[in-house]
Amino acid sequence: MESDKRPLLKLIDKVSFFNDFLESEKCELIDKKVLVKKYEKKGSTIFREGDKGGSVVVVLSGEVSIIKSTVPATDKGKISLISPKDITIAKLGAGSVIGEVSLLSNKSRTTGVVTSTPLVVALEINKWHLQSFNSSIQSKFHEQFISILIKRLEDMNKKFGRTKI
Repeated sequence: MESDKRPLLKLIDKVSFFNDFLESEKCELIDKKVLVKKYEKKGSTIFREGDKGGSVVVVLSGEVSIIKSTVPATDKGKISLISPKDITIAKLGAGSVIGEVSLLSNKSRTTGVVTSTPLVVALEINKWHLQSFNSSIQSKFHEQFISILIKRLEDMNKKFGRTKI
């Protein structure tokens, strides 16, 4: 293995999303350098709410904030002059996967994501990248996406199952 791959491979090895990937498959991810993104400033935008989707981001190091714009309630047919406010709905660290629904559905982003730490390293994978991998890697990505979506659905069911109506 080339020495310049080692630091990135160490980061990938720490992320449970890639536990089922062979080392050669992880190296293939690294070889597609377009996938590796470095954000070197706190507050850097990874994507904005409403942006066209089509890619997933796996945070390898650092922390990100998930941002949702709140639009003030208005009466039907009236326009609000109050600017929307951004609220942080979650902070996620290394190993977090964001944007998988957008990748799978090609829908616009429902939240924004900004860096919370001065350095965030992430892999960004779009549909074209995903389709360029061999079928084994594609299958592993899809299995991980399904697992993530199931876990999020279970978490929501638990959260709202405790809510009394």
